[in-house]
Amino acid sequence: MARFRDHLLNLDAESRRDRFNGFVDDAFICSYVQRSFENGASVIGYVEGDRVRGAAELHERPEDAEPTAEIAFSVERPLQNCGIGGKLFQRLIQQARGFGYRRLLVTTHRDNLAMRALARRYNARLSFEDGETVGVIDLPEDPEAFAYLAVRPGADAVASVPR
Repeated sequence: MARFRDHLLNLDAESRRDRFNGFVDDAFICSYVQRSFENGASVIGYVEGDRVRGAAELHERPEDAEPTAEIAFSVERPLQNCGIGGKLFQRLIQQARGFGYRRLLVTTHRDNLAMRALARRYNARLSFEDGETVGVIDLPEDPEAFAYLAVRPGADAVASVPR
């Protein structure tokens, strides 16, 4: 939990805006991390050394009739556009399938082109509502249905952040 919090705190202003759809301060992030783990969120981290440098989050939506989770991603600025988001997406889908989710939801602001492109790679149906991009990904029965993306060479493997 501490390494995930430190990762989110280490995001630059633009990356924080991309992750949280607006400006958030350090206090909000600390509270968000605590709340996420108390509510049973799963976090998959991209780890270099002992630092989480990227993260994919899976938040259950028990209010939805079909087993659904909301997903979110963050990668520190120097590592963006290196394939880490794609690798995290791959692992997150595996985790979601293991938990029995049938749908994933992603919400981002309209200017987050990287997240929109990544969601499209996984067949997200995107719509635009109230200035945000909302995506729905239906998880197919066939686990090989999504193309897998490689992580940047020379970095540690993707690992789950311990609770």
